[in-house]
Amino acid sequence: MRSVEDFALTNALLKQAYAGKVTLNGAGSEHLKDILAENPRLVVAMNHGPVAGPVAGAIGMLDQYLKNGGEHRKPVIIAWRGFYSIPVIKYGIQYLSQVRKPLNLNGYVAKLTEQGFTDVFVMPEGENCSFGNGLDIQPFLSPKFIELALKADAPILIAVHLGSEQWSSIYPLSKKLDPLFKRLPKKTFERIAETRQLNLFPLWLKKIPELKLSFKLYKPEITLEDLNAENRYELLQRESDKVRALMQGEIDELVAG
Repeated sequence: MRSVEDFALTNALLKQAYAGKVTLNGAGSEHLKDILAENPRLVVAMNHGPVAGPVAGAIGMLDQYLKNGGEHRKPVIIAWRGFYSIPVIKYGIQYLSQVRKPLNLNGYVAKLTEQGFTDVFVMPEGENCSFGNGLDIQPFLSPKFIELALKADAPILIAVHLGSEQWSSIYPLSKKLDPLFKRLPKKTFERIAETRQLNLFPLWLKKIPELKLSFKLYKPEITLEDLNAENRYELLQRESDKVRALMQGEIDELVAG
């Protein structure tokens, strides 16, 4: 089990390569030091940015945890399941995520409640980031991170970073290709039809002059008992939509900044 401090050297090297400086911005940003001190467990929901955005997000989060008393916290990352099946890459993902293979929701709950980990990091947009512009928050794949927070009795730390949108590599998608796209999974085709673009991993990652971050603590209005309700998914989705709106608001403040 590794702490944030154990990743400090790795993050310093990544920061030197990809971020000129990391700053805490946004008029609405709350004090991370107080949040970490007052909450022994957190579910951290962060914007994805473009496909390469998690690199910048990780640099920014580790930097701010180290600067705000979070060096001894022990994070777990929910990563794309496919990474764990890719030779060589899977070992890096296992090291960073601190899980050997993808877990179900209750597995991540156990990480927080039984196994000594303090933070679960998730980017709810997931692969929908491939159809965005790196700035606008894309639809969340699932509201399950709300359920995770409720079952782990942990508030949600909404974290956003700005700067990785510079790593966008956007390609327009013609409607003439729809007969081919229709062979893809339904949700993927729906995103293509809506956005008409694909945001791919760039050929190289240029250094971001300033990587900006902002934080806001959110406590779901529903309770653990509400998960037994017949409309539980609707309740979770409603909370998820609130988090997405707050996340977009933080991004907009950083852009206006």
